[in-house]
Amino acid sequence: MTTYSPATQALLDLVRYHAPPTPVDWPAGLRFPTEYREVAEALGPGSFQTFLTFWDPLDQSYDRDVLPADVMPWAEVGFDYTIGWLTDGDDPDKWPVVVCDSANPSEQTVYQMSTAEFLTAVLTYPTPIEPLSYVAEAYQPPRFWGNDGTESEEPAALSWAADAAPIEPDDCSEQLRGLVTPSPITVPRWYTVWVTQVQGQLGWPVPEDYQHVIEQYGAIKVGPVTVAAPGGPVDLLKTYHKLKRRVTKERAAGGGPPGPMWPEEQGALRWADLDDGGHVCWLAVTRHPKHWPVVVLDADLRRAKLHPVTASRFLLEVATQRRSPW
Repeated sequence: MTTYSPATQALLDLVRYHAPPTPVDWPAGLRFPTEYREVAEALGPGSFQTFLTFWDPLDQSYDRDVLPADVMPWAEVGFDYTIGWLTDGDDPDKWPVVVCDSANPSEQTVYQMSTAEFLTAVLTYPTPIEPLSYVAEAYQPPRFWGNDGTESEEPAALSWAADAAPIEPDDCSEQLRGLVTPSPITVPRWYTVWVTQVQGQLGWPVPEDYQHVIEQYGAIKVGPVTVAAPGGPVDLLKTYHKLKRRVTKERAAGGGPPGPMWPEEQGALRWADLDDGGHVCWLAVTRHPKHWPVVVLDADLRRAKLHPVTASRFLLEVATQRRSPW
């Protein structure tokens, strides 16, 4: 069994990665920090949290000419930042980590951390590496995907409803006419809102029946249900990001809801709020949004009630008092 430094072992435990190490044929003449060698052999090239790419130490094809001469890169975060060492001194184990703005490499922030310490800090929420806070926010607990197909072990299985299943499409938006008080939202073009803003930020389209409700009636209130709408008083995207940050923080502390949240597989995606502080969500049980049922979560995100209907059917039945959120 391989014995790692405490910092490297802490990193591997954090990302739940326990695949056998892959020895690297380190080229003579190239100097690397000892701990980096550990991490590179333990993980291999791959990506953390989708955003942070950990390079293959033997691949010298990366464009290093754009960086200052005293920076030796070993990872990147999208097109935003390059991560390297400030090669100050003859002892690689004393080189600090430096984060360079990819567009302007002379803009640098130096961190007096080892390789594993830095990666652990980046992946921990809240992170002390403020420019890279979105890396930790992507997933909690954090994940690593190796280029060889290996990946972090899955955390304990989460589920809101064991009997959740895709439902039949059912657009009841027209039937709401006369039952709700419209609160129109003025936008230049709804297509742009749904595709560029909503789908762009959520990473997936929302059900069409919900889109029709928003386009026809706006940010409406139906009984105890306040519908979140793009650009409305309760904004669909702002509430999504707010809830995501809350869940990320709770999971990083070892807690969090017992079920998955979007964009996790079969996650709950909030589209309305209740007067009692609860949330009305879609349950993404399939890749096709028109088949997503509704699930109601309490304010603490601990209790759930499944409603095997579309969003517009849910609103219609609440409006006609044929259905109660709880």
